[in-house]
Amino acid sequence: MKTPPTFPEAKPPSRRTFLTASGIALATIPLGGLIAAEARAAGRVKAPVTALDVISDIQGDLADFGNALDDLNSFGGSDALVIAGDLVAQGTAQQYDDLYATLADHPHPERVLAALGNHEQYNADPFDTQVKRFLDYTGMPDVYSQTTAGDLPLLFIGTTAPAVNGTNPPFVTLGSSQLSWLDGALKSHADKPYVLIFSHHVLPGSVSGTTGPDAARFYDQDFVDEADLLTILGAHPNVVFFSGHTHWDLNRSDWAAKKIVEGGDPKGFTVVNTGFIQTMYGPDGNGGEKPGSGAESQGLRVLLGSDGKLTVESRDFKANKLIRSLAV
Repeated sequence: MKTPPTFPEAKPPSRRTFLTASGIALATIPLGGLIAAEARAAGRVKAPVTALDVISDIQGDLADFGNALDDLNSFGGSDALVIAGDLVAQGTAQQYDDLYATLADHPHPERVLAALGNHEQYNADPFDTQVKRFLDYTGMPDVYSQTTAGDLPLLFIGTTAPAVNGTNPPFVTLGSSQLSWLDGALKSHADKPYVLIFSHHVLPGSVSGTTGPDAARFYDQDFVDEADLLTILGAHPNVVFFSGHTHWDLNRSDWAAKKIVEGGDPKGFTVVNTGFIQTMYGPDGNGGEKPGSGAESQGLRVLLGSDGKLTVESRDFKANKLIRSLAV
């Protein structure tokens, strides 16, 4: 289950959320996409040449994990499964063993990629031990790395230091080496129509739970070096940034958005919520959040068509149906 940390008193929104010092508004524009009926009427993606399944926040819910794998497989195979963090509940070896045993019992892509989440660190072991365990089980080369799926560059980012306040945010310290690497990687892919970045943790003022009048105000605190990260991302309109962590509903129109950063490209870059396997959360009306019924489980399929267009489909795994379809 999602561990309910004890958050410090909510801070007022930072100036980046609304107006900069120079008075230039920073925009987060919900994209919504087509609802299921509209997407069906519009037709499927044109001859997909690359497909990715993207989920997050399994956190020990292996029954729903298996169901999600079955659902994703039911409408065709994909090039890779990406788990955007919180693969396990507390990061123990037994939990990883159980996770990969469940994976082996269900159809899934041969390639399984993962980002480091905070739940991988919810044990008493030293941080280096927690990271090594994550890398050993997932086969990822480091907490930050890049690879490709077809013609799509895939970048993974994650913390290089333990959380500053344990189970309270901020959770992620990227550090100067990772930020320099990310900057260089994005510049090297500037000629690509899309660069996909996978992070467990969510950008401030981006997707559901982080923006709008019902946002949970603590989600503006995930990254220690948030300003540097946003400066780098904001210069690249071809970025599609996928994040988990919030567990908020993919039926919401702000499940995906354009984020425009001060001094960055005015077109902004795309941000997408990856959903959740374990327990949906939503607004509590008091600047926080509350769990849903526990009956929900959601995730994504990402499709690159033969026409070079990228489409992100959000899915309801329990009902085995499409929620929304977004042409990026």
